[in-house]
Amino acid sequence: MADDIFLSPEEQDERARQWFKSNAPALVIGIALGLAAITGYNKYKDNAQQQAEVASNLYQQTISEIQDSELADINEQITTLKSEHAKTPYAAKAVLVKAKQTAVNDMDAAFTELQWVLDNSSDSGLQHTARLRQAKIKIEQNDLSSAKKLASHSPTDAFESHYQEVLGDIALAEGDKSAARAHYQAAADALDGLQDNYIQVLNIKLDRLPEASTEVPADAVTVQPSAEVSAEPEVKVEEAEEPAVSQ
Repeated sequence: MADDIFLSPEEQDERARQWFKSNAPALVIGIALGLAAITGYNKYKDNAQQQAEVASNLYQQTISEIQDSELADINEQITTLKSEHAKTPYAAKAVLVKAKQTAVNDMDAAFTELQWVLDNSSDSGLQHTARLRQAKIKIEQNDLSSAKKLASHSPTDAFESHYQEVLGDIALAEGDKSAARAHYQAAADALDGLQDNYIQVLNIKLDRLPEASTEVPADAVTVQPSAEVSAEPEVKVEEAEEPAVSQ
C-alpha cells in the first residue's frame, strides 16, 4: 500500500507477516498448481515426442518395404499408424503410400484410404495431395462431375498449379480443348519458376492440344489425360521423404 513508506521497518515486517498468514493457503495452492501444470506439460511433451518417434519409425519401415517391393504387405504398419498415431503426419503420409499401392487393383479402396487422410490429417499439404489424387481416380473412373468438384476446392494454397492441371485433364476428357488449354496455361502461370520438371509436364500437355485457331471437333481428337505425365509437389515431414506422388 502507498502508506507503507511511512511505516517503520518493524511495522513493515509485521504487516508482511500478517499478509502471509492470511494468504499462505492460497499461495501454497497456487504454487502447487503451477508446479503440477509444468510437470504435466513436460510429461505431455515427452509423450508426444515418443509417439512421433514411434510413428516415424513405422513410416520409415513402410517406405523401406515398398522400395524393396511395390507389392509388399504394409497393412500391419498402416493399421498401427491409423489406430495409435492418427494425429501424426507420418500416419497420413503412410496412408498416401498405401492408397497409391491399392489404386493399382482397387480404385474405390484407394479413394477410401485417401478420404482417411482428409478426415484425420491437419496438414493442409497432405490434405491437398489426397484430394488431388481422389480427383484423378474419379477421372479414371469417368466420374467427371465428382472429379471437377474435388478439383474446384478452395483455397488451393501452394497447390494452385496442380488443381489447374487436374481441371485441364477434366476439360480434356469432356472434349473441351479450349478450356483444357486455358487450365494448363493457368497451371504453368501459377508456378514459381523453380519447378523445371513440372513445367515440362505442362508443356507436353499443351503441345498435345491443337492451336486455338485450328481446333477440330472433340470426337476427332483421341488425346486423353495421361497419369504418367502428371505431377504433384513432394510433401516432406521432418526427416521423412515421400516417394513421387504422381497418380
